[in-house]
Amino acid sequence: MVELGLAFLGLWALLVFAPDAPFTHLLRHAMVELPIRGLAKVGRGHVITVALIAAAIALLDKELVLAISMSPEAIAWLATIEVGTLVDAVIGIILVATSVRFPRVSTFLRSLRPRARTTRARRPQRPTPSNDDEGGAGYLRAA
Repeated sequence: MVELGLAFLGLWALLVFAPDAPFTHLLRHAMVELPIRGLAKVGRGHVITVALIAAAIALLDKELVLAISMSPEAIAWLATIEVGTLVDAVIGIILVATSVRFPRVSTFLRSLRPRARTTRARRPQRPTPSNDDEGGAGYLRAA
């Protein structure tokens, strides 16, 4: 972790002491401009939410540990839930919801389903006039 911190400080030193180096344009974009754009999108509501969560964690630190340690039944109940089944149920719900909302997803899912191959019944072939025993070809010539 110390190595990453030293590398980060070295990159900042490169930005400060060698601003005309060819690599610093890309470095300035990644280390200065992109974080500024992200911070510009932060509003008052974001700051208040983070402050409330931090205050709740700071105030409930010891009490939260105490409350969790006093409820072994709840922890045992949570441990009995199989996570794989829960994940399967969530994935199924998501697939059903997206297939209803987006028809292209449902057609893709139907294409993944294996189909039973059926053979078509062939039509019986009509006998050719040369195999006709009734003399139908003779009547045809007489007409």
